Amino acid sequence: MAWAVFLLVGSAVCTICSVSAQEANLTDTVGSNTVIVGAVEHAVYLKKKEDGSYEGFDQDVLDEISKLTGLDFRIKPPDDGRYGMQVDGQWSGMVQELIDKKIDMAMGLYITAMRERHIDFSKPLLAEHMEMLIKKPMTVQTEWYDQTYGIMTTEVQFIVLVSFLLVSIVTFVIIRVSPYENRAYSAEVGEASRLSTFGHCLWLCFSAFGWQGVDYSPRSLSGRFLFVFWFLFVGWTLLLLTGALAGFFLATASAAPVPTVPVQSFDDLAATRAVRPALVSGGGGESFFKDSQVSSYRRIYEKAIKVTSSEDGVKRARLGRTAFITTSTVARYHSNRKPCDLVSVHDAQSSLGSRSIGIGVQKDSPLRDRLSLAILQLREDGTIHTLYKKWTGELEEQCDNSQFSGGPRSKQPGRDLYYRQLGVRDMLPIFVIVVVAAILALCIMGAEVLWDKRQSKATRKAAPPDNMTGACEDTNI
Repeated sequence: MAWAVFLLVGSAVCTICSVSAQEANLTDTVGSNTVIVGAVEHAVYLKKKEDGSYEGFDQDVLDEISKLTGLDFRIKPPDDGRYGMQVDGQWSGMVQELIDKKIDMAMGLYITAMRERHIDFSKPLLAEHMEMLIKKPMTVQTEWYDQTYGIMTTEVQFIVLVSFLLVSIVTFVIIRVSPYENRAYSAEVGEASRLSTFGHCLWLCFSAFGWQGVDYSPRSLSGRFLFVFWFLFVGWTLLLLTGALAGFFLATASAAPVPTVPVQSFDDLAATRAVRPALVSGGGGESFFKDSQVSSYRRIYEKAIKVTSSEDGVKRARLGRTAFITTSTVARYHSNRKPCDLVSVHDAQSSLGSRSIGIGVQKDSPLRDRLSLAILQLREDGTIHTLYKKWTGELEEQCDNSQFSGGPRSKQPGRDLYYRQLGVRDMLPIFVIVVVAAILALCIMGAEVLWDKRQSKATRKAAPPDNMTGACEDTNI
Protein backbone atom coordinates (compact mmCIF):
# COMPACT_ATOMS: atom_id res chain seq x y z
CA MET A 1 0.00 0.00 0.00
CA ALA A 2 2.84 2.35 0.88
CA TRP A 3 4.43 1.63 -2.46
CA ALA A 4 1.20 2.54 -4.26
CA VAL A 5 0.97 5.84 -2.40
CA PHE A 6 4.62 6.52 -3.18
CA LEU A 7 4.09 5.85 -6.91
CA LEU A 8 0.97 8.04 -6.97
CA VAL A 9 2.78 10.93 -5.29
CA GLY A 10 5.78 10.48 -7.60
CA SER A 11 3.57 10.59 -10.71
CA ALA A 12 1.90 13.75 -9.48
CA VAL A 13 5.25 15.39 -8.80
CA CYS A 14 6.55 14.43 -12.28
CA THR A 15 3.42 15.85 -13.90
CA ILE A 16 3.72 19.10 -11.98
CA CYS A 17 7.41 19.35 -12.89
CA SER A 18 6.63 18.72 -16.56
CA VAL A 19 3.96 21.41 -16.63
CA SER A 20 6.26 23.76 -14.77
CA ALA A 21 9.02 23.09 -17.29
CA GLN A 22 6.66 23.83 -20.19
CA GLU A 23 5.50 27.02 -18.53
CA ALA A 24 9.10 27.97 -17.85
CA ASN A 25 9.96 27.32 -21.48
CA LEU A 26 7.01 29.43 -22.56
CA THR A 27 8.13 32.14 -20.17
CA ASP A 28 11.61 32.06 -21.66
CA THR A 29 10.33 32.41 -25.21
CA VAL A 30 7.20 34.52 -24.88
CA GLY A 31 7.41 35.94 -21.40
CA SER A 32 9.83 38.50 -22.77
CA ASN A 33 7.27 39.25 -25.52
CA THR A 34 9.54 37.79 -28.21
CA VAL A 35 8.27 34.90 -30.30
CA ILE A 36 10.36 33.82 -33.29
CA VAL A 37 8.05 33.22 -36.24
CA GLY A 38 9.11 31.34 -39.37
CA ALA A 39 7.50 32.64 -42.55
CA VAL A 40 8.17 32.38 -46.29
CA GLU A 41 7.81 35.44 -48.49
CA HIS A 42 4.81 34.70 -50.65
CA ALA A 43 2.42 36.78 -52.72
CA VAL A 44 -0.54 37.98 -50.63
CA TYR A 45 0.77 36.35 -47.46
CA LEU A 46 4.07 38.11 -46.78
CA LYS A 47 6.33 40.63 -48.48
CA LYS A 48 9.41 42.44 -47.19
CA LYS A 49 9.40 46.22 -47.51
CA GLU A 50 12.36 48.47 -48.23
CA ASP A 51 12.72 49.45 -44.57
CA GLY A 52 13.11 45.79 -43.54
CA SER A 53 9.62 45.38 -42.10
CA TYR A 54 6.97 43.06 -43.51
CA GLU A 55 3.48 43.45 -44.88
CA GLY A 56 0.81 41.03 -46.00
CA PHE A 57 -1.93 38.79 -44.69
CA ASP A 58 0.37 36.91 -42.31
CA GLN A 59 1.76 40.13 -40.84
CA ASP A 60 -1.72 41.55 -40.25
CA VAL A 61 -2.84 38.31 -38.59
CA LEU A 62 0.20 38.41 -36.31
CA ASP A 63 -0.61 42.01 -35.40
CA GLU A 64 -4.18 41.06 -34.45
CA ILE A 65 -3.00 38.04 -32.43
CA SER A 66 -0.50 40.29 -30.67
CA LYS A 67 -3.31 42.59 -29.56
CA LEU A 68 -5.22 39.65 -28.06
CA THR A 69 -2.33 37.79 -26.42
CA GLY A 70 0.18 40.51 -25.63
CA LEU A 71 2.91 38.65 -27.52
CA ASP A 72 5.44 40.28 -29.82
CA PHE A 73 6.46 38.41 -32.96
CA ARG A 74 9.77 38.54 -34.81
CA ILE A 75 9.72 37.06 -38.32
CA LYS A 76 12.63 34.86 -39.36
CA PRO A 77 12.60 33.43 -42.91
CA PRO A 78 13.70 29.76 -43.08
CA ASP A 79 17.30 29.15 -44.05
CA ASP A 80 16.36 27.13 -47.16
CA GLY A 81 13.30 29.23 -48.01
CA ARG A 82 10.93 26.24 -47.85
CA TYR A 83 7.80 25.37 -45.94
CA GLY A 84 8.77 21.81 -45.15
CA MET A 85 8.80 18.48 -46.95
CA GLN A 86 9.97 15.06 -45.82
CA VAL A 87 12.53 13.37 -48.08
CA ASP A 88 14.07 10.05 -46.99
CA GLY A 89 12.90 10.62 -43.43
CA GLN A 90 14.46 14.09 -43.17
CA TRP A 91 12.34 17.23 -43.02
CA SER A 92 13.25 20.53 -44.62
CA GLY A 93 12.21 24.14 -44.23
CA MET A 94 10.20 25.52 -41.34
CA VAL A 95 9.02 22.09 -40.20
CA GLN A 96 12.59 20.99 -39.50
CA GLU A 97 13.34 24.29 -37.76
CA LEU A 98 10.34 23.71 -35.48
CA ILE A 99 11.60 20.21 -34.71
CA ASP A 100 15.08 21.61 -33.98
CA LYS A 101 13.46 24.40 -31.90
CA LYS A 102 15.12 27.12 -33.94
CA ILE A 103 11.77 28.89 -34.25
CA ASP A 104 8.71 28.97 -32.00
CA MET A 105 5.99 28.95 -34.67
CA ALA A 106 5.59 28.86 -38.45
CA MET A 107 3.01 30.70 -40.56
CA GLY A 108 1.12 29.42 -43.59
CA LEU A 109 1.59 25.66 -43.23
CA TYR A 110 -0.84 23.15 -44.70
CA ILE A 111 -2.21 20.97 -41.92
CA THR A 112 -1.36 17.40 -42.95
CA ALA A 113 -1.22 14.09 -41.11
CA MET A 114 2.47 13.68 -41.90
CA ARG A 115 3.36 17.04 -40.38
CA GLU A 116 1.04 16.52 -37.41
CA ARG A 117 3.17 13.55 -36.34
CA HIS A 118 6.15 15.83 -35.73
CA ILE A 119 4.71 19.27 -34.89
CA ASP A 120 1.46 20.71 -33.56
CA PHE A 121 -0.96 23.07 -35.29
CA SER A 122 -3.29 25.82 -34.19
CA LYS A 123 -6.89 26.05 -35.32
CA PRO A 124 -7.09 26.61 -39.10
CA LEU A 125 -6.70 30.15 -40.36
CA LEU A 126 -7.98 29.55 -43.89
CA ALA A 127 -9.43 26.79 -46.04
CA GLU A 128 -7.71 26.69 -49.42
CA HIS A 129 -7.85 24.50 -52.51
CA MET A 130 -5.37 24.06 -55.33
CA GLU A 131 -5.79 25.95 -58.60
CA MET A 132 -3.81 26.26 -61.82
CA LEU A 133 -2.46 29.60 -62.98
CA ILE A 134 -2.28 29.60 -66.79
CA LYS A 135 -1.55 32.20 -69.45
CA LYS A 136 -4.69 33.50 -71.16
CA PRO A 137 -5.28 33.05 -74.88
CA MET A 138 -4.23 36.26 -76.59
CA THR A 139 -6.97 38.87 -76.93
CA VAL A 140 -6.69 41.98 -79.11
CA GLN A 141 -9.03 44.47 -80.71
CA THR A 142 -9.75 44.02 -84.40
CA GLU A 143 -7.77 47.02 -85.64
CA TRP A 144 -5.84 46.87 -88.91
CA TYR A 145 -2.45 46.94 -87.16
CA ASP A 146 -3.38 44.03 -84.88
CA GLN A 147 -4.75 42.05 -87.81
CA THR A 148 -1.46 42.49 -89.69
CA TYR A 149 1.11 42.08 -86.93
CA GLY A 150 -0.79 40.64 -83.97
CA ILE A 151 -0.22 37.00 -84.90
CA MET A 152 3.44 37.25 -83.81
CA THR A 153 4.87 38.58 -80.60
CA THR A 154 7.54 41.27 -80.76
CA GLU A 155 10.14 38.70 -79.75
CA VAL A 156 9.25 36.46 -82.72
CA GLN A 157 9.49 39.38 -85.14
CA PHE A 158 12.90 40.19 -83.69
CA ILE A 159 14.04 36.56 -84.12
CA VAL A 160 12.99 36.56 -87.80
CA LEU A 161 14.79 39.86 -88.45
CA VAL A 162 17.98 38.74 -86.68
CA SER A 163 18.00 35.44 -88.58
CA PHE A 164 17.54 37.25 -91.90
CA LEU A 165 20.41 39.67 -91.22
CA LEU A 166 22.67 36.91 -89.85
CA VAL A 167 22.29 34.69 -92.91
CA SER A 168 22.74 37.69 -95.24
CA ILE A 169 25.97 38.72 -93.52
CA VAL A 170 27.40 35.19 -93.53
CA THR A 171 26.44 34.76 -97.19
CA PHE A 172 28.23 38.02 -98.03
CA VAL A 173 31.37 36.84 -96.21
CA ILE A 174 31.31 33.46 -97.96
CA ILE A 175 30.91 35.00 -101.44
CA ARG A 176 33.79 37.41 -100.82
CA VAL A 177 36.18 35.00 -99.09
CA SER A 178 35.51 31.45 -100.26
CA PRO A 179 37.71 30.47 -103.26
CA TYR A 180 35.04 28.09 -104.50
CA GLU A 181 32.51 30.78 -105.39
CA ASN A 182 34.20 30.94 -108.79
CA ARG A 183 34.86 34.68 -108.92
CA ALA A 184 36.72 34.21 -112.19
CA TYR A 185 33.60 32.88 -113.90
CA SER A 186 31.56 35.72 -112.47
CA ALA A 187 34.08 38.23 -113.83
CA GLU A 188 33.81 36.73 -117.30
CA VAL A 189 30.07 37.26 -117.41
CA GLY A 190 30.37 40.67 -115.78
CA GLU A 191 28.60 39.79 -112.50
CA ALA A 192 31.45 39.95 -110.00
CA SER A 193 30.61 43.41 -108.67
CA ARG A 194 26.90 42.64 -108.41
CA LEU A 195 27.22 39.31 -106.61
CA SER A 196 29.79 40.51 -104.11
CA THR A 197 27.69 43.38 -102.72
CA PHE A 198 25.88 43.14 -99.41
CA GLY A 199 22.67 44.43 -100.99
CA HIS A 200 22.61 41.48 -103.36
CA CYS A 201 23.05 39.09 -100.43
CA LEU A 202 20.07 40.69 -98.71
CA TRP A 203 18.06 40.20 -101.90
CA LEU A 204 19.10 36.54 -102.14
CA CYS A 205 17.87 35.79 -98.61
CA PHE A 206 14.68 37.81 -99.07
CA SER A 207 13.88 36.02 -102.34
CA ALA A 208 14.23 32.68 -100.60
CA PHE A 209 11.98 33.89 -97.77
CA GLY A 210 9.33 34.94 -100.28
CA TRP A 211 9.53 31.65 -102.20
CA GLN A 212 10.38 33.62 -105.35
CA GLY A 213 13.44 31.59 -106.19
CA VAL A 214 17.00 32.88 -106.27
CA ASP A 215 19.04 34.03 -109.27
CA TYR A 216 22.28 32.75 -107.81
CA SER A 217 23.11 29.33 -106.41
CA PRO A 218 26.11 29.09 -104.06
CA ARG A 219 28.97 27.11 -105.60
CA SER A 220 30.92 26.49 -102.38
CA LEU A 221 30.14 23.79 -99.85
CA SER A 222 29.89 26.40 -97.08
CA GLY A 223 27.38 28.49 -99.02
CA ARG A 224 25.19 25.53 -99.89
CA PHE A 225 25.37 24.24 -96.32
CA LEU A 226 24.14 27.61 -95.03
CA PHE A 227 21.32 27.88 -97.57
CA VAL A 228 20.00 24.41 -96.74
CA PHE A 229 19.32 25.50 -93.17
CA TRP A 230 18.06 28.90 -94.28
CA PHE A 231 15.47 27.17 -96.48
CA LEU A 232 14.57 25.01 -93.47
CA PHE A 233 14.08 28.16 -91.37
CA VAL A 234 11.96 29.74 -94.09
CA GLY A 235 9.75 26.66 -94.43
CA TRP A 236 9.24 26.33 -90.68
CA THR A 237 8.41 30.03 -90.28
CA LEU A 238 5.91 30.05 -93.14
CA LEU A 239 4.19 26.93 -91.79
CA LEU A 240 3.78 28.56 -88.39
CA LEU A 241 2.54 31.80 -89.93
CA THR A 242 0.03 29.92 -92.07
CA GLY A 243 -1.37 28.12 -89.04
CA ALA A 244 -1.48 31.33 -86.99
CA LEU A 245 -3.22 33.22 -89.79
CA ALA A 246 -5.79 30.45 -90.16
CA GLY A 247 -6.57 30.61 -86.45
CA PHE A 248 -6.71 34.40 -86.57
CA PHE A 249 -9.17 34.59 -89.45
CA LEU A 250 -11.31 31.81 -88.02
CA ALA A 251 -11.53 33.81 -84.81
CA THR A 252 -12.38 36.92 -86.83
CA ALA A 253 -15.17 35.13 -88.66
CA SER A 254 -16.67 33.74 -85.46
CA ALA A 255 -19.71 35.69 -84.35
CA ALA A 256 -19.27 34.81 -80.69
CA PRO A 257 -15.75 33.62 -80.02
CA VAL A 258 -15.35 31.59 -76.85
CA PRO A 259 -11.90 31.71 -75.25
CA THR A 260 -10.49 28.48 -73.91
CA VAL A 261 -7.45 27.67 -71.84
CA PRO A 262 -5.20 24.72 -72.74
CA VAL A 263 -6.26 22.58 -69.75
CA GLN A 264 -9.49 22.52 -67.77
CA SER A 265 -8.65 19.99 -65.06
CA PHE A 266 -5.79 18.23 -63.31
CA ASP A 267 -6.52 15.13 -65.39
CA ASP A 268 -6.03 17.22 -68.54
CA LEU A 269 -2.77 18.53 -67.15
CA ALA A 270 -1.55 15.00 -66.39
CA ALA A 271 -2.44 13.76 -69.89
CA THR A 272 -1.14 16.61 -72.05
CA ARG A 273 2.41 17.25 -73.19
CA ALA A 274 1.70 20.78 -74.36
CA VAL A 275 1.57 22.22 -70.83
CA ARG A 276 3.95 21.37 -67.99
CA PRO A 277 2.96 21.75 -64.34
CA ALA A 278 5.05 23.80 -61.93
CA LEU A 279 5.18 23.31 -58.15
CA VAL A 280 6.95 25.22 -55.39
CA SER A 281 9.80 23.04 -54.17
CA GLY A 282 9.31 21.96 -50.58
CA GLY A 283 5.74 23.24 -50.42
CA GLY A 284 2.56 21.51 -49.39
CA GLY A 285 1.44 21.15 -53.00
CA GLU A 286 4.55 19.23 -53.98
CA SER A 287 4.19 17.00 -50.93
CA PHE A 288 0.56 16.25 -51.77
CA PHE A 289 1.19 15.28 -55.40
CA LYS A 290 4.24 13.25 -54.44
CA ASP A 291 2.41 11.18 -51.80
CA SER A 292 -0.90 10.91 -53.67
CA GLN A 293 -2.25 7.48 -54.57
CA VAL A 294 -4.07 8.89 -57.63
CA SER A 295 -2.10 7.98 -60.76
CA SER A 296 -2.84 11.25 -62.58
CA TYR A 297 -1.59 13.27 -59.61
CA ARG A 298 1.56 11.18 -59.47
CA ARG A 299 2.19 11.90 -63.16
CA ILE A 300 1.82 15.61 -62.46
CA TYR A 301 4.51 15.38 -59.77
CA GLU A 302 6.87 13.36 -61.98
CA LYS A 303 6.85 15.84 -64.85
CA ALA A 304 6.48 19.01 -62.77
CA ILE A 305 8.97 21.86 -62.89
CA LYS A 306 10.22 22.62 -59.37
CA VAL A 307 10.34 26.38 -58.75
CA THR A 308 11.92 28.10 -55.78
CA SER A 309 9.09 30.54 -55.07
CA SER A 310 5.61 31.53 -56.17
CA GLU A 311 7.07 34.53 -58.02
CA ASP A 312 9.19 32.16 -60.10
CA GLY A 313 6.10 30.05 -60.82
CA VAL A 314 4.12 33.10 -61.93
CA LYS A 315 6.94 34.15 -64.27
CA ARG A 316 6.96 30.70 -65.88
CA ALA A 317 3.17 30.79 -66.27
CA ARG A 318 3.43 34.14 -68.05
CA LEU A 319 5.88 32.64 -70.56
CA GLY A 320 3.19 30.17 -71.59
CA ARG A 321 2.92 26.38 -71.75
CA THR A 322 3.24 26.16 -67.97
CA ALA A 323 0.49 25.66 -65.38
CA PHE A 324 1.61 26.90 -61.98
CA ILE A 325 -0.22 24.92 -59.28
CA THR A 326 -0.72 27.03 -56.19
CA THR A 327 -3.32 27.97 -53.60
CA SER A 328 -6.58 29.54 -54.69
CA THR A 329 -5.63 32.76 -52.90
CA VAL A 330 -2.36 33.20 -54.79
CA ALA A 331 -3.89 32.12 -58.11
CA ARG A 332 -6.79 34.56 -57.88
CA TYR A 333 -4.52 37.35 -56.70
CA HIS A 334 -2.21 37.13 -59.72
CA SER A 335 -5.06 36.53 -62.18
CA ASN A 336 -6.65 39.75 -60.91
CA ARG A 337 -3.53 41.89 -61.34
CA LYS A 338 -2.30 43.71 -64.41
CA PRO A 339 -1.20 43.00 -67.11
CA CYS A 340 -4.21 40.64 -66.82
CA ASP A 341 -2.52 37.91 -68.86
CA LEU A 342 -3.20 35.04 -66.44
CA VAL A 343 -6.30 33.11 -65.50
CA SER A 344 -6.88 30.79 -62.54
CA VAL A 345 -8.45 27.42 -63.34
CA HIS A 346 -10.30 25.50 -60.63
CA ASP A 347 -10.97 21.81 -61.22
CA ALA A 348 -14.44 21.39 -59.75
CA GLN A 349 -14.43 17.63 -60.41
CA SER A 350 -11.09 17.06 -58.71
CA SER A 351 -10.71 15.07 -55.51
CA LEU A 352 -8.53 17.92 -54.26
CA GLY A 353 -10.89 19.33 -51.67
CA SER A 354 -10.33 22.24 -49.35
CA ARG A 355 -7.18 22.02 -47.28
CA SER A 356 -6.65 23.91 -44.05
CA ILE A 357 -3.80 26.34 -43.45
CA GLY A 358 -2.75 26.95 -39.87
CA ILE A 359 0.12 28.02 -37.64
CA GLY A 360 2.65 25.32 -36.82
CA VAL A 361 4.26 25.18 -33.37
CA GLN A 362 6.68 22.89 -31.59
CA LYS A 363 5.35 19.57 -30.32
CA ASP A 364 3.39 20.01 -27.04
CA SER A 365 4.03 23.76 -27.05
CA PRO A 366 1.70 25.82 -24.78
CA LEU A 367 1.62 28.38 -27.59
CA ARG A 368 -0.85 26.21 -29.48
CA ASP A 369 -3.80 26.84 -27.14
CA ARG A 370 -3.17 30.57 -26.90
CA LEU A 371 -2.91 30.90 -30.68
CA SER A 372 -6.00 28.74 -31.26
CA LEU A 373 -8.11 30.86 -28.89
CA ALA A 374 -6.99 34.05 -30.62
CA ILE A 375 -7.68 32.60 -34.09
CA LEU A 376 -11.17 31.46 -33.08
CA GLN A 377 -11.96 34.95 -31.82
CA LEU A 378 -10.64 36.56 -35.01
CA ARG A 379 -12.70 34.20 -37.14
CA GLU A 380 -15.87 34.81 -35.15
CA ASP A 381 -15.67 38.61 -35.34
CA GLY A 382 -14.88 38.53 -39.09
CA THR A 383 -11.35 39.91 -38.82
CA ILE A 384 -9.79 37.00 -40.74
CA HIS A 385 -12.31 37.41 -43.57
CA THR A 386 -11.71 41.17 -43.75
CA LEU A 387 -7.94 40.72 -43.91
CA TYR A 388 -8.32 38.03 -46.56
CA LYS A 389 -10.41 40.32 -48.77
CA LYS A 390 -7.95 43.15 -48.22
CA TRP A 391 -4.96 41.22 -49.56
CA THR A 392 -6.60 39.12 -52.27
CA GLY A 393 -8.02 42.19 -54.01
CA GLU A 394 -11.64 41.06 -53.95
CA LEU A 395 -12.68 44.56 -52.90
CA GLU A 396 -11.38 46.07 -56.16
CA GLU A 397 -11.07 43.83 -59.20
CA GLN A 398 -8.68 44.96 -61.92
CA CYS A 399 -9.17 42.25 -64.57
CA ASP A 400 -12.27 40.90 -66.27
CA ASN A 401 -12.00 37.10 -66.20
CA SER A 402 -15.73 36.43 -66.47
CA GLN A 403 -15.45 35.00 -70.00
CA PHE A 404 -13.09 32.33 -68.67
CA SER A 405 -15.25 31.30 -65.72
CA GLY A 406 -18.61 30.78 -67.35
CA GLY A 407 -19.92 34.25 -66.53
CA PRO A 408 -21.15 36.97 -68.88
CA ARG A 409 -19.12 37.73 -71.96
CA SER A 410 -17.19 40.85 -72.77
CA LYS A 411 -19.05 44.13 -72.73
CA GLN A 412 -18.57 44.36 -76.51
CA PRO A 413 -19.25 40.87 -77.84
CA GLY A 414 -17.77 40.10 -81.21
CA ARG A 415 -15.04 42.76 -81.01
CA ASP A 416 -12.50 40.71 -79.08
CA LEU A 417 -10.52 37.94 -80.74
CA TYR A 418 -9.13 34.99 -78.85
CA TYR A 419 -6.36 33.09 -80.57
CA ARG A 420 -2.87 31.83 -79.95
CA GLN A 421 0.05 34.05 -80.92
CA LEU A 422 3.35 32.72 -82.18
CA GLY A 423 5.68 32.84 -79.21
CA VAL A 424 9.39 32.58 -78.57
CA ARG A 425 9.14 28.88 -77.80
CA ASP A 426 7.76 28.23 -81.29
CA MET A 427 10.70 29.89 -83.04
CA LEU A 428 13.55 29.32 -80.61
CA PRO A 429 14.53 25.77 -81.78
CA ILE A 430 14.81 26.69 -85.46
CA PHE A 431 16.57 29.96 -84.56
CA VAL A 432 19.21 28.05 -82.62
CA ILE A 433 19.64 25.70 -85.58
CA VAL A 434 20.22 28.64 -87.96
CA VAL A 435 22.76 30.24 -85.62
CA VAL A 436 24.67 26.96 -85.29
CA ALA A 437 24.49 26.45 -89.07
CA ALA A 438 25.92 29.94 -89.67
CA ILE A 439 28.83 29.21 -87.32
CA LEU A 440 29.50 25.86 -88.99
CA ALA A 441 29.30 27.46 -92.44
CA LEU A 442 32.03 29.92 -91.44
CA CYS A 443 34.13 27.02 -90.16
CA ILE A 444 33.64 25.16 -93.44
CA MET A 445 34.59 28.32 -95.33
CA GLY A 446 37.81 28.52 -93.30
CA ALA A 447 38.58 24.91 -94.17
CA GLU A 448 37.95 25.70 -97.85
CA VAL A 449 40.41 28.59 -97.76
CA LEU A 450 43.11 26.44 -96.14
CA TRP A 451 42.52 23.58 -98.58
CA ASP A 452 42.64 25.91 -101.57
CA LYS A 453 45.95 27.38 -100.41
CA ARG A 454 47.36 23.90 -99.95
CA GLN A 455 46.21 22.83 -103.40
CA SER A 456 47.60 26.00 -105.00
CA LYS A 457 50.95 25.44 -103.32
CA ALA A 458 51.10 21.85 -104.54
CA THR A 459 50.20 22.95 -108.08
CA ARG A 460 52.96 25.56 -108.15
CA LYS A 461 55.51 22.97 -107.04
CA ALA A 462 54.42 20.51 -109.74
CA ALA A 463 54.40 23.07 -112.58
CA PRO A 464 57.74 23.51 -114.57
CA PRO A 465 59.48 26.91 -114.43
CA ASP A 466 58.71 29.39 -117.23
CA ASN A 467 62.36 29.50 -118.48
CA MET A 468 62.40 25.73 -118.86
CA THR A 469 59.28 25.92 -120.96
CA GLY A 470 60.86 28.55 -123.22
CA ALA A 471 64.02 26.48 -123.66
CA CYS A 472 62.04 23.47 -124.72
CA GLU A 473 60.20 25.53 -127.28
CA ASP A 474 63.50 26.85 -128.74
CA THR A 475 64.89 23.34 -128.99
CA ASN A 476 61.85 22.17 -130.86
CA ILE A 477 62.25 24.97 -133.32
